[in-house]
Amino acid sequence: MYTLSKTLRLFLISILMFSCAKQEKAKTKTFQTVGKIERLDKQLDDVISLNAVIEILSTGHKWSEGPIWLKDEQKLIYTDVGHQKIYQWTEKDSVTLYLDMKDANPDRPGPSALLVDNNDKLVILQYGHGQAVKMNSSLDRPTNDFSIFVDNYNGVRFNNTNDAAFHSNGNMIMSDPPPVKEGGLKAAVYHITPKGNVQVVTDTLSSPNGIAFSPDEKTVYIANADWKHAIWIAADVDENGHISNGRLFFDATGNAPKEKGHPDGLKVNKHGIIFATGPGGVYILNPEGKHLGTILNNEFNTNCVLDDKEETLYITCGPKLMRVKLKPYS
Repeated sequence: MYTLSKTLRLFLISILMFSCAKQEKAKTKTFQTVGKIERLDKQLDDVISLNAVIEILSTGHKWSEGPIWLKDEQKLIYTDVGHQKIYQWTEKDSVTLYLDMKDANPDRPGPSALLVDNNDKLVILQYGHGQAVKMNSSLDRPTNDFSIFVDNYNGVRFNNTNDAAFHSNGNMIMSDPPPVKEGGLKAAVYHITPKGNVQVVTDTLSSPNGIAFSPDEKTVYIANADWKHAIWIAADVDENGHISNGRLFFDATGNAPKEKGHPDGLKVNKHGIIFATGPGGVYILNPEGKHLGTILNNEFNTNCVLDDKEETLYITCGPKLMRVKLKPYS
């Protein structure tokens, strides 16, 4: 009797475990994969595992851009410039609308880059509006209630505010590409204080775009979105956030004519590895400017961002949102 009861219990437990495993497997989402990861240096194996794939998380956008990761809410938010919307993505709910920023002109490009300032306020660069605005509501309750942060330099409206990065001291470095109409500002990178005071950092780049700081904030990287001069520069940053000594960091001009994309958004992990969208994919570069490899996903890549644990790289690429899971650092 005892033996039969014990056997029965073991059988029931095994059935229960099998059922739980089956349910857990059913909950696991699978995504279409695309492209490949080009490996040019052994150091890439410390960044991306050998079995890593490129997953498509969402399609159907007009032009996805400007992703940021919200740590407290464990979600990604990113823009669709053409549809004038901001979307959010979570592992549980996939893609849902975060904020509809549609304005009176349906053809004018909408929000581009997204940032969060030191006061946890969402800063939105509006590419077709030539301004950066701050959302007055909280990150978890988005509304179309904005205050203009900056919209001009010496009384002349910005061309197409494109990308930016915050220094820990609260200053923002922002790129403004060439004007689309006569009489606009020369393409430039600007230094903007929390109070909105604006100074030119450099106006030597033909089409400045993505911006990111190194982990120690002693270096800033700036992309030049020009097929004829597809480069990234590096510059020194002092303790006050002032920038000097700009120099060539990496040149991909040779790839630009034959590949989709140009130098665009970029991010840097805590070990100084740079993930830079560019001609043909997302370039992975070490702090010395060595090209370790490229994420080749057959799209025009616009920007990327890391989650707070730096275990996943999310990539905006035209109509799609993708991700690559990274190798955790020991």
